[in-house]
Amino acid sequence: MAFIALQKRGSEARSSLFAIAADGSARRELTPNIEASSTLVWSPNGRRLAFVSGDTDIYTVNADGSRLTKQFAGEFCKATNFTIAWFSDSQKLTFARSCDGSTSDSSGSQSLYLSDTSGVKGTKLIRTWEAGGYPAKTEISSEFYLSPDGQQVAFVKDKNIYKMNADGSEMMKLTKSPNEYASGGSKLVWSPDRTKIAFFVGTYPQQQIYTIDSNGNNLKNLTNNPQNRVYSVDLFWSPDSSQIAYYYNKPGSLDGTQQDIYLLDANRVTSKNLTQKPQNYDLLSWSPDGNSIAFTVGDSDDRKIYIINTETAKIIQLGAQLQLSAIDRLAWSADSQKIAFAVNDIPNDKSYLYAVDRDGSGLTELTGRDLYTSNPIWQPQ
Repeated sequence: MAFIALQKRGSEARSSLFAIAADGSARRELTPNIEASSTLVWSPNGRRLAFVSGDTDIYTVNADGSRLTKQFAGEFCKATNFTIAWFSDSQKLTFARSCDGSTSDSSGSQSLYLSDTSGVKGTKLIRTWEAGGYPAKTEISSEFYLSPDGQQVAFVKDKNIYKMNADGSEMMKLTKSPNEYASGGSKLVWSPDRTKIAFFVGTYPQQQIYTIDSNGNNLKNLTNNPQNRVYSVDLFWSPDSSQIAYYYNKPGSLDGTQQDIYLLDANRVTSKNLTQKPQNYDLLSWSPDGNSIAFTVGDSDDRKIYIINTETAKIIQLGAQLQLSAIDRLAWSADSQKIAFAVNDIPNDKSYLYAVDRDGSGLTELTGRDLYTSNPIWQPQ
């Protein structure tokens, strides 16, 4: 497993990248001289990691800490955001960078890059489009959304959904008529098998959920409910690309405290209320085997972690003995047998990394009191 942690050395503190075994042993710092700040992604073969450093640069490093390489050096921009996807060969990276601009009058940008991490061709800027500002630029009206294998990218332009290859070739308009796609903070979400894209349509919060094939065919409205109102605009594909989980708000509730987790069958166009107990749900995460969903319940000061079987709706609480506050991620192991999470002890400025078996047993504290941990991510098998 890898994670990012803030480490204090005297009067200074710096974020670094660490690796650790599932039982808490063999902890090692992979980037002792480089800051690791966010967006941690394993290569498909589990041998390398890509990460963002200092909100401007992208590095790769081997799982043992060797071959630390800067793949991209960027300049500072306001409200920067990176997304990264590895090619299936574990050699190439596609990454997108979003910049909001320095003032309300200055436009931001959406930039797409392709990087050959073998060092043969280096990193190439594929395309930059301006967005926002005053008067508003309309070259692109969303971020770039990368396919799971990094080989394609989807985006909204001129109020239609487009896609193109990661090298900028074969740009194609998928939707046939302009609409409010991916508005109000919602995204274009690729299915794991890369054959479909899910998204919201309409003006937030009165939005419907649609899918479209990645070749532009079979536009489907999966909700078709005039009362459908969203609070948390996230969509979560099942690993087999057959179902989509999302947070459904009870009509009249806009604060997120009266929602359920629903499942949509993307092929049959049917829906199911999985939880049937309106609460404040968050951090939804499918198990890799597709049998269960992990999630949290409660506000930031009092959270509980559960997993639910997607067929039987049987619920198990995890880490019941812990006093949970802020949690940033629920990370499943590749074999679906364990979940890792970091618990933030905000009053004492500490954070501890834990792992627990999916049946609730075997709770193990992986890190001590010397690190402030975040972003756990299991190594692929």
